[in-house]
Amino acid sequence: MDLKNAVAVCLISLFSATLVVLIARALDSQAASRLEPQLASIVEELRAIRKQGGIAASPGAAADTATVADGLTVYYFHGNVRCPTCQSIESQAKDTVHADFASQLARGEIAWKVLNYEQSANAQLTKKFDVQMPVVVLAKRKGGQVGAWKRLDQVWALVGDKPAFAKYLREQIAKMLGPDKPATPSASKSDTAAIPVPTSEPSQATSAKELPAIPVPQ
Repeated sequence: MDLKNAVAVCLISLFSATLVVLIARALDSQAASRLEPQLASIVEELRAIRKQGGIAASPGAAADTATVADGLTVYYFHGNVRCPTCQSIESQAKDTVHADFASQLARGEIAWKVLNYEQSANAQLTKKFDVQMPVVVLAKRKGGQVGAWKRLDQVWALVGDKPAFAKYLREQIAKMLGPDKPATPSASKSDTAAIPVPTSEPSQATSAKELPAIPVPQ
């Protein structure tokens, strides 16, 4: 193993230990207990990468680089080490944003952006959002300046449950957008089908001919 790969192996070992500690600190005890199986999986993934003698290469410049001057940017921050769990968080978050907020994306009210928090070019945002591990961050901009923002640490606890992950992200984005800009409706035609209404009310009176004869004692 050459020096470059030896350094990479050391960095992976350090990263795996640091990641576990950071996630545990970021979440409450209940969320942390739900996350325990995920942490074990991440550690195994990183060990597998270490056995290969190197780190997973960081992809080139991401295609999702848009920002909005006035609106909400949904950031996904990743590091140089891209484990499968981290990539799953990214893909699930991207799918939810594009599926449930399609109209807001088209109007430029929302933007999806992927950044590497270990690159010096992103140091300012990394420090502002206190990003120390792969995570999703919501940030509202006004006049190009970041105002309110929220780091969604819970994505780590929910990554193994896609419906819960999508629901959590939808709710958090909707809160940041405000009540006047909900998620794009996804109801099917069957949800809005018209319910047939009777054109006339049944008669409450019943004719005597329809009643059976009742014998009367003599």
